[in-house]
Amino acid sequence: MKLYLLRHATAADTAPSDALRGLTREGKEESQIAGAALAELGVKLSYIVSSPLLRARQTAEIVAQVLKFPDQIEFLDELQSNTSTAVLVKALRPFACAGEVLLVGHMPALSENLAALIGADSAQAFALGKGSIACIELEQLRIGTGQLRWLMRQKQLREIAGR
Repeated sequence: MKLYLLRHATAADTAPSDALRGLTREGKEESQIAGAALAELGVKLSYIVSSPLLRARQTAEIVAQVLKFPDQIEFLDELQSNTSTAVLVKALRPFACAGEVLLVGHMPALSENLAALIGADSAQAFALGKGSIACIELEQLRIGTGQLRWLMRQKQLREIAGR
């Protein structure tokens, strides 16, 4: 299985609550670029799974639209920032037999999850900027068993997307 970890794109600094912070115009463009780059890379998603927070939902929806993803986006509370990787992996069990799954979430949890999934000692080397994507390949959905295939920031994704 391949897990793609996408950090939500740039969101507004202010909103009635943190959960309601939506994407800015720049964030919407970053999301389109992420989707276009995944398309150029030939990614064929089985599932898109997102944090329920507005900025992550909007990022997931734009990526799904660009990829012409035919199914519904799934939402998991465990993709919010205060969930351990062990709890996230347990929540992802229903998707374990899928070929390619996109997870849309937040920092610092995404880099901590990435580090744990590949067995790295520290998450510091895996900081995901807004709209960045990492690809992890796993034979089994277990902590410490994955291999980081690539990590790209918006600059690299923009080049792949031809924008």
